[in-house]
Amino acid sequence: MALSMHTVKGELSKVFAVLLIEQGSYTYVDKLAQTTSRDLALYHIREALRDYNSLLNRGFTNNETKIIADSIKFQDVEKEIEMISKIASTSDLREIVSLISSQALAEAARIRSRGIYIIAVKIVGYLKQKGMFFEKAEDLKNLITKNKSEIVKDLGIEEDAINDVVENQSLLRYLSRGG
Repeated sequence: MALSMHTVKGELSKVFAVLLIEQGSYTYVDKLAQTTSRDLALYHIREALRDYNSLLNRGFTNNETKIIADSIKFQDVEKEIEMISKIASTSDLREIVSLISSQALAEAARIRSRGIYIIAVKIVGYLKQKGMFFEKAEDLKNLITKNKSEIVKDLGIEEDAINDVVENQSLLRYLSRGG
């Protein structure tokens, strides 16, 4: 079986990415990536989909994951599962589960990056609205750190998210240049 990017549409990887972000755990991605048999791969997919359905019932904590979840085409998820169920060779299976796992990790990183960027833009807008200006990334970092408790209170942003912004030097440099 010759596998290609056209074989996997990436819908199953979106399910895994949403679970990774919402649960804060690499468990499903790691289990799938380490799978060495078709039966075990299908078992891990079933477990992930079961928890994904629970997540749908419970609701999302992250708006970005909700957007990704809404975009998942489940008819393509079913096709990907069907394709995995027909894989005969271990090397083809390893290739496909590695591809799905890699896509899930990339999608999760994209979701996180976009989420941090949106939070950072809100913080910068808040600081400017309060008359606090900056020219360098270090100035922005110091302003955010100094005003962290007010930002938490006024914007309702969690302290961990603010810390993620403060630790992201490339994002701070970008924003300090007017990004």
